[in-house]
Amino acid sequence: MAACASEIRDFIRSINDGSTIPAMLGKILSVVSDETSSAQELSQLVSYDQALAEMVLRVANSAIFGHSGKIRDIDQAVMFLGYEKIKSIAVGMTVIKIFPVSSFDIKNLWIHGYEVAFIANTLSESLPTTSPRESFLAGLLHDIGRVIFYKKDPAKFLETAASDDLPVVERELFGCSHEDAGSWFLENTGLPEDIIVSVKYHHRPSEATSYKDAVSIISLAEAMSNRLVPRRENDGLWTPEHDAIMRRFSLTEDDIISIGSRLGGIRHEVEEFFS
Repeated sequence: MAACASEIRDFIRSINDGSTIPAMLGKILSVVSDETSSAQELSQLVSYDQALAEMVLRVANSAIFGHSGKIRDIDQAVMFLGYEKIKSIAVGMTVIKIFPVSSFDIKNLWIHGYEVAFIANTLSESLPTTSPRESFLAGLLHDIGRVIFYKKDPAKFLETAASDDLPVVERELFGCSHEDAGSWFLENTGLPEDIIVSVKYHHRPSEATSYKDAVSIISLAEAMSNRLVPRRENDGLWTPEHDAIMRRFSLTEDDIISIGSRLGGIRHEVEEFFS
């Protein structure tokens, strides 16, 4: 099993070594982690890559953020949505460029990630105990480990997808869970610690020793998405941990229904984005 897990780590390193896109991601992360950098520097960097800029603007103009068609350039996006939101969108879209839609399975994994991102963003903006700035990005990337498994071995990935006990089968076939693989990828690319922890513990939030609110939001968002939009790719089973999170954040079934209604309004837009 250890050898199998090391193969995944080696594969993740090969992804970063063999593509120019992680270099762009590194530049973006360097800018946004520099406290002296400006929104203008991020805007200029994103604008250099036309395909990336177009993706960022499509997300910024989505119904998720309520600015459909009003935002025409990256500078305007920063003005409307704020530096933190655009930072998260830019990072997320760059990661999607590393793993573009090349199959039906990848498309559905990204659609699922986008739905969880929407729910997480909606939750965090209404909960004073959490910081909403990274929840969209953490939700989008929460299952990046499953994308990595697909890229490494599509046949084994399909075996895991058909299983009712995903973590057990993943460890049997890959030597690690998708939570592990995802957190290793994010560590390797230099993403912030709260994103890494949220991805690592999104199926077992009570085990997280730091960023507990952030982890809880992502875990709850995925569990909600499985109730609201059940699909094969959605492995977010509702557990007693989610009942406890609901109580801790004073959320009710009516809140889930409300989020479900809003999610229904963007489903076509999300599917079109990845078509």
